[in-house]
Amino acid sequence: MTGTIPSVAGRPGHGRSPGLRRAFAARHAAGFTLMEILVVIVIIGVIVASATLSIGLLGRDSQAEDELRRVWAVLAQAREESELQGLDTGLYISAQGYEFLRFDPRENRWMPIEGDELLAPRELPDGLLFRVWLDSRPIVLKPSAVNREDKDEDKKWPPQVMVLSSGEIQPFELQIERDGDPAIWRVTALADNDLRLERRTGTEPWEVVAQTRPPEEKDDRKARNEKR
Repeated sequence: MTGTIPSVAGRPGHGRSPGLRRAFAARHAAGFTLMEILVVIVIIGVIVASATLSIGLLGRDSQAEDELRRVWAVLAQAREESELQGLDTGLYISAQGYEFLRFDPRENRWMPIEGDELLAPRELPDGLLFRVWLDSRPIVLKPSAVNREDKDEDKKWPPQVMVLSSGEIQPFELQIERDGDPAIWRVTALADNDLRLERRTGTEPWEVVAQTRPPEEKDDRKARNEKR
């Protein structure tokens, strides 16, 4: 059965004159113009560039976080080892890295720790820098690592943070920055010997991400002291 389909307004090719239908068909048969192709290429390029930039920024934040998480974890481990072995450990921090040292009473000086991969010297990736505060005051950091074989240089740059054999850590604040931008990650050691990893968003207050002395433990100790 055959019949005619009534023309419907708004459908391509229907309700138009034969000339318009031929022009419409000819345009689609010809494909995309060079200008249209160039516009599509530009749009794709912008999308790819935006995605790459976003991944790069996320990678930078993740990189700073990973470095500070490592400092916090290794420092906590160093405290345990110092307490178990009855040895004082020091943390020397430069602007671009850090190293752990151990005090040798026979030599009466701080010695590099050898044969311990966990406490081996470490340099920061490009673009990251440390800043340190002791007693709430910023201290000047050497731009690069210390040559411990040079006696004068070794004596000039002792460790700034002490981890005593008693398990106590000298209070300090360590921030990591990216290309001069405000730090969003830091490690702090408090007077009550709590070692904290903290972060913030913009100018918001610091938030605790991890700590070696949970709040419950502090409350329990406070309650026991009050009973005494």
